[in-house]
Amino acid sequence: METGMDVGMGMSMGTEMDMDMGMGMDNFWLPTTEARRSFSPGEAPSQVMNWYMTGNTVGRNGSENGQPHARSRAGPVEASAHDVLSPTRNMFRPTSQGTTPTTTLSESPSDSSGPSFPQRSVEVAETTPGGGSDDSSPQHAAVAENTIDNQLSVPQPSNWPAEFSLEFRQGYSNQLVGLSCESDPFLLRHYRFNAQGTYHMLRLDFRKVVDDVKSQDPSGPTAPTSQSNSSTDNDPIQFMMCDETIWADDIKATERLLSGDGTEAADMALLNKVVNPDLGARLLKLYSRFVHPRYPVLSLSDLRRIPESDCSLSLPIGIRSAVYALAAPFSFLDDELSVSKGYGDVPTEDLWAIAHRSFQRAGCLSHISLLQLCLLLLQMPPQNFVVAEPSKFWALSCSAVAIAENLGVNMEPTGWRLPREEIMLRRRLWWLTYVAHTWHALVYGRPSHLNDANWFVSKLTEDDFERGEGEDLDSRRSILQQIPICLAQFDLGLVAADVLKEFYSIRAHWESPTLNSLLSRAQPLRARIESWRQTLPLLSTRISELSEDDFDNGAALRLSHLTLEIMIFRALLRPLAYDAESVPERCQEPISTIFENCYICASVATEIVSSLRSKHFASFWPHYTRFQLCYVSTFILLNLAQSATKEMALRNKALLDKWRDTLRIQARAWPLARLAAMRLDAIFWKGVSSVIHGAGPDSPAVLLLNEPSSRESGDGRRT
Repeated sequence: METGMDVGMGMSMGTEMDMDMGMGMDNFWLPTTEARRSFSPGEAPSQVMNWYMTGNTVGRNGSENGQPHARSRAGPVEASAHDVLSPTRNMFRPTSQGTTPTTTLSESPSDSSGPSFPQRSVEVAETTPGGGSDDSSPQHAAVAENTIDNQLSVPQPSNWPAEFSLEFRQGYSNQLVGLSCESDPFLLRHYRFNAQGTYHMLRLDFRKVVDDVKSQDPSGPTAPTSQSNSSTDNDPIQFMMCDETIWADDIKATERLLSGDGTEAADMALLNKVVNPDLGARLLKLYSRFVHPRYPVLSLSDLRRIPESDCSLSLPIGIRSAVYALAAPFSFLDDELSVSKGYGDVPTEDLWAIAHRSFQRAGCLSHISLLQLCLLLLQMPPQNFVVAEPSKFWALSCSAVAIAENLGVNMEPTGWRLPREEIMLRRRLWWLTYVAHTWHALVYGRPSHLNDANWFVSKLTEDDFERGEGEDLDSRRSILQQIPICLAQFDLGLVAADVLKEFYSIRAHWESPTLNSLLSRAQPLRARIESWRQTLPLLSTRISELSEDDFDNGAALRLSHLTLEIMIFRALLRPLAYDAESVPERCQEPISTIFENCYICASVATEIVSSLRSKHFASFWPHYTRFQLCYVSTFILLNLAQSATKEMALRNKALLDKWRDTLRIQARAWPLARLAAMRLDAIFWKGVSSVIHGAGPDSPAVLLLNEPSSRESGDGRRT
């Protein structure tokens, strides 16, 4: 049965389910009558989910012309949760759908649409262009000191035995599980850690370095400690302990790129040896058609210069090599290469090694091509698709920001005395850097190195893209088709940056511990997402009504959009850990509405991924896509752990099983799904009950998994 989910308020749903969230004349949340009524898993597709309010002005105050206006930072959040959820209370005036608020040169695009931080016991009135704020200002610093330092009491240092050192285990690397990491520290607090604070898995362990009030002492009683409605009571702090053998392929690749004499002449000879002129021309054509339109790092004149054999440091050989490597996965779409591939693949290992060596040489100088090469390297596929990249990849993302700042790409070049093509390129490069770094910061759980006070490049328009003049018909059609997709990607990147800042920075986390304050931040962000969805028909139309091409073009954007929805809801779930004494409260407004929307959000994500086919897998996907899929897994597990009733636990467990089947099937044909599939399989291998152990023995989820039928299906514990 073809499915379709329309989640608009007041619209009859029938039994169709579309993998779409949204839509048009929706209110922000479920109406109270729907939210209070529980429903079975089979009814989920027909529920009305009012995710958004109509065309909100994305969190801006008063004047809409970008003029300075006053904004006050109030003390404690006084509005009730019901008021925050209300579609008519605490909301700004709507704007027309299909348009986005304009940003003037006097304001930061990010700050112009972001909600202000709710502060405690401090009122600071400020006037800033466009409502933006400078985090480094004295006023802000004073507020931060008042709100954070007064909450945080630093414990006295203790002296633990040497075996508790993070560096004690030979052959294991350690890295912090950040707040926004796909592993989710608030889900990890439910894991059954041993007496040493370690949860063992295969080649990957989790180590907690502090206990928190919502976690259970492994050596103590099995019942969880008392809960609170605050997310800052001894926050969970864990580290990933990774068996370094999982990165053996990365180490070999690093040794390979360091081998040889490392000169540009030697790399040029190697490149000409592994890619002859005919092969190079075919790969360049594939890149121009399938990669460049979705990732316009290079100008068309750059692409035309690539076949030249006299590459210089101003257009380093690494760009040519990286272009060939990124085009190689599409060789099956070339008549000749699809045949010759049966006798030998394009040697991408050599090509990426050449690109990395070229990047090191080019770093001695300063050209736009250095940033271009860095952004191309950020799209390098992993050595092993079931393993997360080593930490050097995050360092490369930070390098892109540093290079862009060094070149002045973070500044608006429109009025500069430069050729028009160079101005267009510089503007595109900044936004490509901004979006890539923001998403990498989010999926790796790291603080963004972008400071809104230190950049301004106005939002891109269609005039910032070359139209493909002089290219073949297929390439030109692809370029024109992808321009609005790229613009939507950049706009969504601004929302992603504010989700990271509002919920997953250390400061924001400490300043918004209660459900009320979290809701006040979530409301304008989710309204911005709905406003963004209305900018393109392929984002707001039911998938069942989209053409094959439209679904293919919008698939990556839809997955990114869903990831941000998950990140917002994940933050809202922090203060809602299961507590038997508060079950009646969990079944009423507004908490019941949050649980309902979390379930539907995860259901939509499952349906979208299950709708992807081989044609979609063959498209160019952002590098961070494979981590976005992991978010769905941990989000469903968190919903299961925090289920307030047995009915909720049953439907979340059923959804988890469906998602696992989806990942297993898709991972066979889609390498980007293998990391998420492997990690979820590992959880089932250990036993789902050990992952939600911290919810407590009387929680509906633990009781469900302890039933004989669950144990027989492999959901029980494994030691």
